Amino acid sequence: MKFTDLALGEHLITALESKGITEPTQIQQAALPAALDGRDVIGLARTGTGKTLAFSLPIAQQLEPDSTRGRAPRALVLTPTRELAMQVAGELEFVARHLRVVTVYGGVGYGRQARDLQSGVDVVVATPGRAIDYMKQNILDLSQVRIVVLDEADEMLSMGFEEDVESMLGATPPGRQTMLFSATMPGWAVKLSQQYLNDPLRVDVVTSEDVTYEELAIEAPYSIRLSLLGDVLHVYGGGRAIVFTHTKAEVDELAQALDAMGIPAEAIHGDLNQIQRERVVERFRKGQLSVLVGTGVAARGLDIPDVDTVIHYRIPIQADAYQHRSGRTGRAGRGGNVVLLYSGGERRKLQMLERAVRRRFTPTSAPTPDQVQSSKLQGLLLRMEGQTDEDRAAWRDVAESWISEGRTDELSGLFALLLGGATEVRSLLTGEPGHVTLQLSGGRLTAPHVVRLLKEAGATRIGRIMPIWDGAVVDVPKDDVAVLVNRDLEGFRAVRATSIPAPPPRSSGPRPDRGQGGYRRRDGRRQEWRRS
Repeated sequence: MKFTDLALGEHLITALESKGITEPTQIQQAALPAALDGRDVIGLARTGTGKTLAFSLPIAQQLEPDSTRGRAPRALVLTPTRELAMQVAGELEFVARHLRVVTVYGGVGYGRQARDLQSGVDVVVATPGRAIDYMKQNILDLSQVRIVVLDEADEMLSMGFEEDVESMLGATPPGRQTMLFSATMPGWAVKLSQQYLNDPLRVDVVTSEDVTYEELAIEAPYSIRLSLLGDVLHVYGGGRAIVFTHTKAEVDELAQALDAMGIPAEAIHGDLNQIQRERVVERFRKGQLSVLVGTGVAARGLDIPDVDTVIHYRIPIQADAYQHRSGRTGRAGRGGNVVLLYSGGERRKLQMLERAVRRRFTPTSAPTPDQVQSSKLQGLLLRMEGQTDEDRAAWRDVAESWISEGRTDELSGLFALLLGGATEVRSLLTGEPGHVTLQLSGGRLTAPHVVRLLKEAGATRIGRIMPIWDGAVVDVPKDDVAVLVNRDLEGFRAVRATSIPAPPPRSSGPRPDRGQGGYRRRDGRRQEWRRS
């Protein structure tokens, strides 16, 4: 299907084509025919799937131009955040150039918005709190509204706007068209649809669409998580990354720590005023910042294209929050990474989240020093692509001279200044610094057997042990590596692990040989024993 196949005016087709938009997304294909026909719609789709055009085009198609001064709005779009309100207004102004769009949100003074409303408006895009204030002051008149849109209805519920939303719906004419868009359908949204929507078409593309981002789970104890975060950003962050955590205090702490590590980062949360938030987002868009650190406020409404990676510094409390925040990457079919950091004691939470979203996350080791160094170098090379020939020529003679003179120490020092010094070695199992993960191969091993083998070989301390098909992987202090690797340990061999092999799957049935009076030898044969 193409937009030209829909009942859209030529001016709308032209506007879309000017941006290279010719084919509707899945939610647009499903919702637009009914919405353009004036039917009520419930649209379930994740962030970044094109919901905004799915309701903006019907508004632009159905409302004719009007220049009457002081006219009341004929369309009302409610969004949970000011950022989303501004984004939606921008989309509407693009496709509906014949209509006057006014954006109403908190965090700024009342005067200018009130004057804009009173001078005459066709479409109001608003957050519920500020809109209800203007309605109570008789500045916002909803008696002429023909189309109402509730965008991100589930988030409006989580922010406590249900009473305001219902008050405004009650102030609109009963014959209006109502469209409700959301990523999930909580009980309040169901009640709204039953009370205020008339025989709505229900469109659900959440259950049928695949996520386009890769979901990785990295074990990271809280004691070392902050230092590990920098390595994760270097390896998986790409050009733009958003880090989510639970509290404003931790947001500020993480942003300051990352900035001190040489990773340009800033905090974004509800304590920033509108001007500060817009300034931070604009710097992120322009590439002056590579990382935004935020609470849930950054998950919705921020007009941030092409986010490469989302990192959950703490496991989200609710699956919906995980979906919303992760949806900042992989938008419009692009790929991306979603990384969850968790501690050993949070494995059950991780499994519960997997069940809730009906997907398995890929267990991934903490980045190795080689991966971090390689990623830093690749990032530097990407930054160099913006250099001019004149800038490079200014240093070419120096570079050639140093290379011909073999001054590799000085060149290494420059790289260390630009990219940082040696990266601390970490466990592949837990990310704990100062530990190296070894792989023992040669047959099945139990944890006590691993401990005995390594202790007898000279290990001073033994950390996490994980069984694998042909042995085990185990953490030891980095100073113990030299005396343990590449030697025979009663038929087993220890080498430094570069990745974590998959553990043997848990069997749902009885284990072989259990209760049969024997145990399995390394050569695969069963050794029998009997009581005398």
